[in-house]
Amino acid sequence: MQKIFINGNILTMSDKCPNPEAVLVEGRNIIRVGSREEVMKAAGRRAAVIDLKGRTLLPGFFDAHGHFISYALSQLKFVDLRCVPVGKIRNVEQMIQALKNSDQARNKRGVIVGFGYDDTLSEDGRMAEAADLDKVSRTRPVIVIHASFHVVMANTRAMELTGTNAPDFHPQGGIVRRRNGKAIGVFEEMAAAGKLIELAYGLSPRERLSLTCLPIGKVCDEYLRQGVTAVCEGAGGNQMAWLVQLCMKRGQFPARYIVCPSLTKEGEVPPRIKGDHIINGPVKLLMDGSIQCYTAALTKPYFTPAAGHEDEKDYCGYTHMSVEELRGKLETILKSNRSFAIHSNGDRALDRIIEALEGCENLSRNNYKRNLIIHCQTVREDQLDKMKKIHLYPSFFPAHIYVWGDRHYETFLGPERAERLDPAGSAAAKGIPFSLHNDAPVTDTRPLEAVWNAVTRKTRQGRILGESQKISVEEALKAVTIYAAFQYKVEDILGSIEEGKRADLVVLDKNPLTAKEDELLKIRVQRVWIDGRLAWSDAVRRGKRKRRKKRAD
Repeated sequence: MQKIFINGNILTMSDKCPNPEAVLVEGRNIIRVGSREEVMKAAGRRAAVIDLKGRTLLPGFFDAHGHFISYALSQLKFVDLRCVPVGKIRNVEQMIQALKNSDQARNKRGVIVGFGYDDTLSEDGRMAEAADLDKVSRTRPVIVIHASFHVVMANTRAMELTGTNAPDFHPQGGIVRRRNGKAIGVFEEMAAAGKLIELAYGLSPRERLSLTCLPIGKVCDEYLRQGVTAVCEGAGGNQMAWLVQLCMKRGQFPARYIVCPSLTKEGEVPPRIKGDHIINGPVKLLMDGSIQCYTAALTKPYFTPAAGHEDEKDYCGYTHMSVEELRGKLETILKSNRSFAIHSNGDRALDRIIEALEGCENLSRNNYKRNLIIHCQTVREDQLDKMKKIHLYPSFFPAHIYVWGDRHYETFLGPERAERLDPAGSAAAKGIPFSLHNDAPVTDTRPLEAVWNAVTRKTRQGRILGESQKISVEEALKAVTIYAAFQYKVEDILGSIEEGKRADLVVLDKNPLTAKEDELLKIRVQRVWIDGRLAWSDAVRRGKRKRRKKRAD
């Protein structure tokens, strides 16, 4: 059936037809974009007319980087320990109390797992140690996964079960924090925390993923409510995609699913996955950790000393692997004619990535020269110039600015480097297509909030962090639509409202281009279409709320 969208602001995100009056959709495709007269003439007599009534039509938003299944698992299985302003926890004592009061604690069996605690947002400004978590239980393992995913905290029982408190446990690529030679229950990076993560999940991979059949519809609905039509699995595997495909067949998952697989345990590249709504993304690697956890690899030392490194004035963090090891993995990926995405927060980590990539024999032979740097938080001007030459594209996490910006300014990076945090302005000035992401479940997936962060660059205290790095609303919207589609090599069918592309569309109640900066956060998604079908509607949600209220009355 044909549909005609008229009487609204149509933001195509394309320079070919920037201000059309109408859009004609037939089946799953956009078949005409232009004046009202042209579209009406091209439409059949039975075409349904959708009156936008002054609202705004855009292409569907991309979740350019996130962890969909982890978000679903965190909602189902883990105790929510996210700190203000992301969550409700304010200090270690409240975290302990939340764990004690949880359903997991009341079950009196198994592992008690919490997710999302962030020492950088806590009033205490510290990690929870084994002595803290022993207050929750001394007989059951208690594990807390940091909001960044780069640190895990554990009680004494959890360390005993995993052997992570052994004196000779010194993993390469991770750190066990110790005091007087004894593990205190804080573990940096997966090399050190991997066994605790396995204990936290406590199930085989297939069993663990099967649990998400319960919340997956709810979580997908939350993404759609934010206008996201393409969700991202930023470090997953084919098994996760299998689960999502199953949910697609059940009608629980109408969105598109971007799969960024990790290398197999044998160091091989997983095969591509078939499916109309599956987007085969780049192979994911990690080069360093988190600035907030002092595990990102910087060129210059951290502004203030890191916990456990107080005596190291030149402490700059560390990388997960050497240049030679990374180059070997990149050669494997490029030889298979695939692209890659590398997690890199620190500029020293990025230096090593560029060095490794420039020495790859297969780089010139690779047909997919759209490789990504995920987060790219402290990238320098000279590095952006090099990235442009070798087709490395940044995906920025602008929530860094609002949620952690003040701490970056005062504690982690200092004023000079903090002013360049997530420098989208520099990337835009150099003509580099960048994307924006929320990194769910680190922060909730809200593309318009990412747009606001990149446009205003305001911190929680109201500080403007890098006036010169602000970008326009239009540029920010492109970063969650057409630029993201370009990075994932699907710009020929998605990312803009153009003839021949899929009808993934979002209706907003206000026009972001004419709204004041602080009004961007108040804009609401009202309708979402995927392949020309209505996938989500605020009117349906309002109707459900009214029916529930009526029954309650």
